[in-house]
Parts: sequence; structure tokens; C-alpha cells
Amino acid sequence: MGSGVAQAQSFEDAVRAARQADAQYAAQRASVDGRRLQSRQAASAYFPSASAGYTRTDSAGSAARSLSVTQPLVSYERYLTLQQSEPLAALAQAEARQADSDLILRVHTAMAEIVRQRESIRSLGVQIDGLQEQFRRAVRLRELGQGTVTEVSDFEVRVAVAQGNRVNQQTALQAAVRSFTLLTGLTPDVAKLALVLPQAGDEPADAQAAAAVARASAPAPVSARLNLALTRIASRRVKAQYLPELSIQAGYSQSAGAAAVNTAKLGFSVTVPLTAGGYYQFQQAEIDLVRAQESLRFAEESAASDAARLHQTAAALSEEVLIRKRALEGARLAVDANLKSYLGGVKSNIDVVTSYQILADAEVALVGSELARGEARLRLALLVSDRLLP
Repeated sequence: MGSGVAQAQSFEDAVRAARQADAQYAAQRASVDGRRLQSRQAASAYFPSASAGYTRTDSAGSAARSLSVTQPLVSYERYLTLQQSEPLAALAQAEARQADSDLILRVHTAMAEIVRQRESIRSLGVQIDGLQEQFRRAVRLRELGQGTVTEVSDFEVRVAVAQGNRVNQQTALQAAVRSFTLLTGLTPDVAKLALVLPQAGDEPADAQAAAAVARASAPAPVSARLNLALTRIASRRVKAQYLPELSIQAGYSQSAGAAAVNTAKLGFSVTVPLTAGGYYQFQQAEIDLVRAQESLRFAEESAASDAARLHQTAAALSEEVLIRKRALEGARLAVDANLKSYLGGVKSNIDVVTSYQILADAEVALVGSELARGEARLRLALLVSDRLLP
């Protein structure tokens, strides 16, 4: 599969491409299709069955043909099998939603890493440009006899360190691009890549409301609830398999030999299975039921806890973003002030270097906080919303 260049690529574009290209998502969708097939198979529990036979005996020169059709009429075991069809279809839908949620989060992680590394490189570039300017100024001052060798060496070392850091960030960016391409089959336009998340609708008013909604409608509790329903039906089927089954049978046979014989039959049959090991099957059914009940409790508690935590995290990160924006503005002002003070002989070169470093750190921290807030909101939306994103 070739890679295509995505111009001004959006989050929605990346998710759509990943649905076509990602192997993990394709495997999950295949499991969903298998679950839907199980649902259709369970719905055919009362379908009739037919059998045909042909026998020829060369020594006697005779042949026999037979055809029979059996239609189940009364069977508690088949009735329970039929009852599994709807929960299996609903479970397939829940698993499909979980697969989409997992894919969306992986796409967000891949894009966020590209944005994080890109902005780190941009910030380092600004820092390097400023340090190089100060290095050239220090060299000129040294040539005029107004500077010191220490200042020249110090700025030169700082430039080299920042350039080395940028090489590391560029390597990390290349790795992030490869991960994105593997996931989506696309080659991103790094400069234009924009991680703008779609609107997820109204968020729960508080953490408690988010926990309640997630407990009821998050993919994991929904799947666990359906698995419990299926386990209860399976537990009843263990007993039902030992109950009699009433069927109607129609048959026709034809034999050819010395004298041809044609026979047609119509009647009822009652089947009572007799097998060993029922005691252990009953015990296993009880164990499976307890496991399904505890799995549901764990899924509900985990979803509620995650939703409450994500709601609080998103609110805290919103405040953090505002604080970091103010810190970034202060860092920019500090750089200007330190440069003027350094030129006036009030501040040292260390103060200038430190202010550049603080500015770069503030820019990277702001990007990190914004990405973390977006991820928290996205995870919360996938827990509390039935509408898939995007």
C-alpha cells in the first residue's frame, strides 16, 4: 500500500484513513463480524434440517435413496439459543464502538506526538536564533576589546547544546511521522498538520454526572452487561440440554433391486439426550456466572472512576493552559528585558541564556498542556457519548 501526502490534514481525515489502513482495527472489525455471524446463527435455532442418502450394493445390484426433513417444534434448549441472538447483535455493536474508540485514541496519540515534536523543534529554533545573535554580538564586542573570551565561549557552547537538542527532536519527529504513516497509510504534511478535535456535544456538568453516564453507557460496561446476559442464558442451556425435544419428521426412501420399494413417512419424534458429566457442567456454569457478574462490577467501577478523573483532569488542564499562556507572555517580556539590560551592562550573559531557555520551556509546556487537555476531553467524550467521533 503506497503512502499519499495529506495537505492540511485534519483529525477527521486521519481517522477515516486509519479505518482503511490500520491492521489492528481491521482485526477488531473481523471479530465484530464474527460476533454478528454468531447472532445470525443463534437466530436460526428453529430452522429445519434435512439429510439425504444414497447407498448402492454392487454384489446385489441394488440401490437405495433416502431424504428426510426434521422440523423442531418444542425445545427449551433451542429456545434459549434463539434468545442469545439479540444480545449477541448488541454485543457486536458495543465491540464495534470500542474498536472505533481505540482507533480514535491511537490516531490522536500519533498526531499529538507529531505536533509536540514539531513545536519543540520550532521553539528550539527560536532559542538557537537568539543565542546565535548573542554569540555574534559577543564576538564583535570581543574584537572591539569590550567583551570577554568567557562570554564568547559560553554563548558558543549554549548554541551547540541547543543544536544538539534539535537534532534529537528531529529524530523523534521522524519516528512520530513513521508511526502516523503506519497507522493511517498517509504521509503527513508536518507543517500544516492541525490537531483540532471535533465537538463532542455537551459535557456532563460535574465529575459525579460524568461517572453516572459512563457507568451506564461506556463501551466496557455495556459489553460486560451483555456478556452477563449471555452467560445467564448459557447457564440455563446447561440444564435445558437434558430436557426432551419434540420434532416433526418427514421422510421418503426408494430402493431398487429385485423389487422396487418406495416409502413415505410422516411422524413425530421425541429426543432425550443422556450424557455424562452434567454435574461438572453445572458447576462450570455457576463459576462462569460469578465471573461475569464480577467483570461487570469491575467494568462499571472502572468506567465511572475514569470518567470522574477525566472530567476533573480536563477542568484542571483548562486552568493550567490559562496559567501557562500568562507564563509564556511573561517569558517573552523577560527575554526583551534581559537583552536590554545585558546591552546596558546590568545583566550578564547567563541571564540572557537563562531567559531564552525559560521561554523555550514555557512554549513547550503550553503545547503539552493543550494536547493533554484535548486528550482528556476526547477520552471523556468516548466514555459518555454514544455518538462516535469523528
